[in-house]
Amino acid sequence: MEFHADKLKLRLYQQTILNTIAKHNTLVVLPTGLGKTHIAIALAALFIDKGKVLMMAPTVPLVSQHYETFKQFFSPAEDIALLNGKVPAEDRIRLWKSSSIILATPQTIRFDVISGRISLKDVSLVVFDEAHRAVGDYAYVFVGKACVQQNSSTRILALTASPGTSETADEVTKNLMIEKVEARTREHEEVTPYVQQIHTRFELVDLPSAFQDIKRHLDAALNDRLANLKRQGVNLPARITRKAVLALTQQLRQQFIKDKRFGLSLSICASLIKILHAHALLTTESLTALNRYFEQLWQSVATSKTRSVKDLTSDFHMKAAFSLASRTLEAGVEHPKLEAVKKAVTRELEEKTNAKILLFTEYRDNVPVLVDKLSEISDVNVNKFIGQAARAEKGMSQKTQQEVLQRFRDGELNVLVCTSVGEEGIDIPDVDLVIFYSPLPSIVRTIQRRGRTGRTSLGKVLMLITKNTRDEAYYWSARKMEEKLNATIKDMQADVKQLKLEQFPAKVDQNIELFVDSRESELAELLHHKGAKINLGPLKVGDFILSEDIGCERKAIDDFVSSLLDGRLFEQAKNLKASFVKPLIILEGDYNLLFSIRNVNPNAIMGALASLILDWRIPLMVTKTKEETADLLITIAKREQLEKKKTISIRGSHKPITLTESQQFFIEGLPQIGPEAARALLKHFKNPANIAYATEEELKNVEGIGPKKAELIRKLLDTEFRD
Repeated sequence: MEFHADKLKLRLYQQTILNTIAKHNTLVVLPTGLGKTHIAIALAALFIDKGKVLMMAPTVPLVSQHYETFKQFFSPAEDIALLNGKVPAEDRIRLWKSSSIILATPQTIRFDVISGRISLKDVSLVVFDEAHRAVGDYAYVFVGKACVQQNSSTRILALTASPGTSETADEVTKNLMIEKVEARTREHEEVTPYVQQIHTRFELVDLPSAFQDIKRHLDAALNDRLANLKRQGVNLPARITRKAVLALTQQLRQQFIKDKRFGLSLSICASLIKILHAHALLTTESLTALNRYFEQLWQSVATSKTRSVKDLTSDFHMKAAFSLASRTLEAGVEHPKLEAVKKAVTRELEEKTNAKILLFTEYRDNVPVLVDKLSEISDVNVNKFIGQAARAEKGMSQKTQQEVLQRFRDGELNVLVCTSVGEEGIDIPDVDLVIFYSPLPSIVRTIQRRGRTGRTSLGKVLMLITKNTRDEAYYWSARKMEEKLNATIKDMQADVKQLKLEQFPAKVDQNIELFVDSRESELAELLHHKGAKINLGPLKVGDFILSEDIGCERKAIDDFVSSLLDGRLFEQAKNLKASFVKPLIILEGDYNLLFSIRNVNPNAIMGALASLILDWRIPLMVTKTKEETADLLITIAKREQLEKKKTISIRGSHKPITLTESQQFFIEGLPQIGPEAARALLKHFKNPANIAYATEEELKNVEGIGPKKAELIRKLLDTEFRD
């Protein structure tokens, strides 16, 4: 593959970073717009002769953007592949084998690695863009671990504008086996020649008296429900925020498993979340957005069975808040931030007639309000820039997003009103002014938005803050986090707490294969890391197929009781029994909780267990954790496939995905033909059509096909169908 080195001009800081990443797994922290992708391209040129180069990004538009960029520096273009979930599985397999450089979403790579369609053994370089996402159960974490297991010499490069909190940064370095951190701020001596100063201004606004009246009713509705929770003995958080109420909800759900009386508390928490959302729209966004939210809430009463919706729409204070919001809006009163935005944009265009401006808002309902307001300015050509998801209104397709960005680059548009889609990675040109309609609690998102300006000329940031609201709390929180993060990055550069390779044990080749239902993705990851070949996809019956005889249903303790109550349990048992010679149910969790959750009579639980074992003759095995479940599945599969030489059948309720799987699935439908015989027939006759036209004598020439099977196959194919 040819690298066009003359097209790539690296700056001093990029060259310095390249020297490090060529030798070590590295996390590169560099502000938006300072050429992180070009560093990845330079490293790819160094590693392309050693194996494949894989670069991942979180979204399809960002992957497509990287794909176009790489084609500018490497040729031929046919050796560069773009992979995502929209590309058929057969094509992904072909492209992976034939390409030297692969640009992909991590979810696609995770799925194909687990399913055994691709191997990372021949990958020399893996690049994780927007690497701050490599935490929790995000696909980056799986791919990082799989890289180490399959090829410990693979170079890892992680790119981000900000690794987030100090805790997140530490988790990212551990999950991606980072050895070195290369961080540059805008103030770094190597970077300052290439950036301009960013001037940040804050504008405080007061809520109008009419808004205060609406707020009092929302506060009253909130306090009534908090008092109700107290009467029920619920320990309330010190500060009533959305995050705190969500955490409380999680606690109550655990208690609800044991005691149904907590159902009312859960419903009240759902009401609190809705009131807090209305509160945020009123105090920090716009009255139009709030009124629209109220209308949607009241419209949903007729169709919604949710207790919290009926609770709120029948509440006196919520009705009063809705009525006041409607009347205030009709009187022409809106949030003062709207007027502040209009003045700021007007002022910027007066100072620079060809200025480009980005306006970020948190709520999509606010986008049309802001677009309408800015359209009142004669020199403004404004357009929305939102994500693809369809909600109250239709989202913007990737193609439409690119068209809008191009119009913005060409100067046809001078203002974009963006949601969070404008933050991460998308190639938005340098802008003169970035407006935060509200401060953000996330330091990562704050840094990404701010980095859209100050690249080639003086940058400006305007942050609008409503006094005495969460705006102020978010601003101070983000500021403290940024100070703490800068100190953390300095410490990380001095000493990365590197994980040793032995902490990621090499995958053992156990030569076993399992079909796993796509809903069991977490178990699929565990099984893959333990060395099993996984066929991941929808199963009509059961959660796992371990051999041609054994199908398994996994039941968490609470799901076992739920399925007993709603009748699913015995329907699933019936299907298991009908589909497999040896059906199996695994009961996972704390067995002692089985008789205490949902206030179900213990005798009913005992009766269900007895019926499954004695009447349905389905054995039950108990595990405590997902890890134990995975070990048990591996053990059974090894016993069946390695010791008893049992094969695993595609027809076992698994929907074939690739053409090869579909061919085998088709041939396994012939009488007395299992997976081994099906593969033998296909190898001998090359395709299903030749098998259909083969004579009995020709069929008998295939290993495993005796006279009886050959006769049955011909009889099935030759007998006239009678309806």
